[in-house]
Amino acid sequence: MSYAPLFGVIAKDLGIAFPEAVQLMTYFMLFSNLSFFISGPFIDRFTPAISIIVSIILSFVPTLATLWVGNSYASVAIIRILQGCAVGFCMAATVPLIMQWFPGKQRAFALGITGAFIPLGAMLSVVIAPVIYTLLGNWKLSMAAISLFALVSLIYCLIIFSIARNKAPLLMDEAPGTDEIADNAPGEGLFKAALLSRYTWIGIAATFAANWALQSVFSLTPSYFSEPEPIGLGLGPIAGGSLTAVLQVASVIAPVVGGYIAGKYFNGRPGGIIMVAMVLTTVYGAIQFQQVYRQEAILMLCLILPGFGIGMLMPMLQAKIAESYDHRIVGRMNGLWLGIGSFGGTVGLFVSAKALAATGNYISIINIIALVALIGLILSLFLNRRKEQKESHPTLEANKN
Repeated sequence: MSYAPLFGVIAKDLGIAFPEAVQLMTYFMLFSNLSFFISGPFIDRFTPAISIIVSIILSFVPTLATLWVGNSYASVAIIRILQGCAVGFCMAATVPLIMQWFPGKQRAFALGITGAFIPLGAMLSVVIAPVIYTLLGNWKLSMAAISLFALVSLIYCLIIFSIARNKAPLLMDEAPGTDEIADNAPGEGLFKAALLSRYTWIGIAATFAANWALQSVFSLTPSYFSEPEPIGLGLGPIAGGSLTAVLQVASVIAPVVGGYIAGKYFNGRPGGIIMVAMVLTTVYGAIQFQQVYRQEAILMLCLILPGFGIGMLMPMLQAKIAESYDHRIVGRMNGLWLGIGSFGGTVGLFVSAKALAATGNYISIINIIALVALIGLILSLFLNRRKEQKESHPTLEANKN
């Protein structure tokens, strides 16, 4: 996100049009989606700790190299592609790492904390990048300076993983002697069984719906409030940004709250929180009504509630993955859920653009988002069915036998 506030500066320096500079974000998003399909098998083979180190290197080295090689559009595009790949290697590793370090009752809370810091980091980068650019006066030098954050993270993780190497259990709550799978093909039978399970594809569909809602809400809300009538509400860009910030702040707080509630009152099981999150997300549909957007208190409530819902969805879905799959395949399943599911954001933005072009206003877009959240609610109901839950544990039953 550090690039986003500097697109105008980057376009001028590279001698390209502004839309081409914005296209750099598309490369980042596309390869962040694709990286999940690579990182999942990588994690199951080489451990989540190594995957996180790879992620930080993919963030640090290209960002630092911008200072020397960021002189053409092609080179900057390659940098953005490598940075995008860092996303999958990091996010897909969180579930198996937390499964190693935390017992089942604490995993939803741990993933909630992780889920809170991801949007918080994105929000801070949008603020910090312009400040650093103002101080240094050169966008490439600014990127090199920002890369120091990744360097600090790399040093920190190397120290933590080194300390934890001989102290962390292979898997919290796992009985010893159950991991008798050949090293050259860990969990292949488990993975095939999980891949054929209806539960897996219902979970992927729910993740798809969650990403659709997340990307559409955060991308389109500012323009809905700021664009002149009849397209939007005509409140202006400052109001649009401020009202969107309400959503963003709620989404940062929500994962911690949702994870805490799951651990405290639901024995660490995230299923109920996912359903509540989908219900809260449907509240977003209310912002189209005059009775809502003309009453400040009601409008704030109708932004805070879906912000909470959207913020809880991805961390709790990851907690569901941790709950549902054997540790030998959880990296691949996490990568599969998030990899396919992440394209929901792309499809959501595409459908929203088509709806806006067809209707000339945001009402249909808001209704589509609410409908997608409702579909997500129905899918989450199926995720919590005990019969389907058993299908996702084919090897646990086999181990008992």
